[in-house]
Amino acid sequence: ILLSSMTDVDPLWVENMNSVMDDNKILTLPNGERLALPRNIRIIFEVQDLRNATLATVSRCGMVWFSDDVLSLDMHFKRFLTRLREVPIDAGDASKSDSASPAMALQATAAACLAPHLSSTGLVARAIEHAVQLDHIMTFTSMRALNSLFSMVTQSVRKCLQYNESHQEFPLSADQTEQYLQRRLVYSLLWCIVGDSRSTVRHEFEKYVRRSCTISLPPDSDNIMDYEVQLPEGNWVAWKNKVPTIEIDTHRIAGTDVVVPTLDTVRHEDLLYTWLVDHLPIVLCGPPGSGKTMTLFAALRALPDFEVAGLNFSSHTTPELILKTFDQWCEYRRTPNGIVLAPTQLNKWLVVFCDEINLPAMDKYSTVRVITFMRQMVERGGFWRTSDHTWIKLDRIQFVGACNPPTDPGRVPLDLRFLRHVPVVYVDYPGAESLRMIYGTFNRALMRTQPNLRQLAEPLTDAMVDFFSQTAQHFTADMQPHYIYSPREMTRWVKGVNAALSIWSHLQVPCDATLLVRLWAHEGLRLFSDRLVHEEERQWTDEHLESVARAHFGAHGANIEEALRRPILFSGWIDETYGSVEPHKLREYVARKLKVFCEEE
Repeated sequence: ILLSSMTDVDPLWVENMNSVMDDNKILTLPNGERLALPRNIRIIFEVQDLRNATLATVSRCGMVWFSDDVLSLDMHFKRFLTRLREVPIDAGDASKSDSASPAMALQATAAACLAPHLSSTGLVARAIEHAVQLDHIMTFTSMRALNSLFSMVTQSVRKCLQYNESHQEFPLSADQTEQYLQRRLVYSLLWCIVGDSRSTVRHEFEKYVRRSCTISLPPDSDNIMDYEVQLPEGNWVAWKNKVPTIEIDTHRIAGTDVVVPTLDTVRHEDLLYTWLVDHLPIVLCGPPGSGKTMTLFAALRALPDFEVAGLNFSSHTTPELILKTFDQWCEYRRTPNGIVLAPTQLNKWLVVFCDEINLPAMDKYSTVRVITFMRQMVERGGFWRTSDHTWIKLDRIQFVGACNPPTDPGRVPLDLRFLRHVPVVYVDYPGAESLRMIYGTFNRALMRTQPNLRQLAEPLTDAMVDFFSQTAQHFTADMQPHYIYSPREMTRWVKGVNAALSIWSHLQVPCDATLLVRLWAHEGLRLFSDRLVHEEERQWTDEHLESVARAHFGAHGANIEEALRRPILFSGWIDETYGSVEPHKLREYVARKLKVFCEEE
């Protein structure tokens, strides 16, 4: 009996087995009945550590220690290269298993050109050794990096095979295959080793890779991650050339399902496709409001063979939540090989999306039950159903997750034995250029309700991004816990302006550049100034808001002095329009309402 995939051996259950592990091998049941185990039964525990085990348990067991050195990197490299040479990537196609077939010949070529880099002294081994010294959002392990890397390399070889199948008259030459795969190896290496790190660490590691290899790379002034490798020549092509420019309707500004393509979303979606095709579990980690959930759902919606079941984890989440999700989306089928749990939709994969995956709390023995349950399903491909003690095999079910960094309050570091199977990608806040692309799209849609102000869409976007960037850089969570600025503030800013412009358009209220700037300033102060604690902080905000307004709106016909005349108040109380009001009118209105209220009382 092998008790595997266990995080801990805690006294709650293992103490009941002490009599079994004695020489007499007697199992004592809760009702007092004693059962003798046959002589042909042995028990093996496969555990991570014994920090919670008692001396009574430890003294009854023989011990075998497996260190990290038992499996060297070179062993993993040789296994991968051997499988690449001898096992067809699309194993379901028996016609490709012949070593003389073009597909197997290409795989052999791929293994030969990758072998120098996948060795104990090659680029990958040296890069992993260097990566241990770098900062990672989650604890770095070589096994997680290798699993992710082998998946991406396999996908690169699969692309070569697909290209040859669609271009049978002019397949890839050996030189083209070698150039493409070597460049893809460098690109994959960066994502698999520092994909879970911040941009500064990625830049540092990229410099190391440039010094350590002779493969042709993009110019030193550019980031390698900002490029992809294209077939057939294996050229480096900038991702920004593949970012489409989209236009949206005005009514979609208030929606939550709009995804504006940027450099970050395009390359993240391509990365997710690679791992989803290999059916690896994936975790996106990043600060709140960075677009993790949006990116995952955008990638999954683009794949027709996947159904998504969304789960929101909390500190009290248990495995029962996942089992209930299975009951809703899947069905149990009895087959000659046992009971299989599969999605009700035929020929589709069920992706269980676990949002806030690192929120579930540990028990007193440092075990997160739901994560341990998920790890068992990933490693073993199934779980034991306790109601009838039956092994349930999973079919066409995989897991993806999103979470905040484990250093945030209330977060629990994910178990390393679970992370070993999971590629981790750090999704940071979009840069200034990406913010301009996103909110420029929204503002162009915004100005369709005001045709006379369409020329202000770009200045409005630049002013929003400029002021947001200055504020986020100046005020940090170290000053006050609630000084956290994410693109969600930008979204609220746009939606606030849109709400007012929609009312004005419906009621045919005229709007000029000065009124638009005043509305922009009002919504900005509401979002950024009202949360500030000290008067000098509010004064800094007022001064920078005015300087940004003069820089971006001064040349577009707006009267900045009138637009920023204080106090800036907008209200819909006085009449049916939501507009700028004078303080004394608002004060008189409130006084009348209070008088009526007091008289009614």
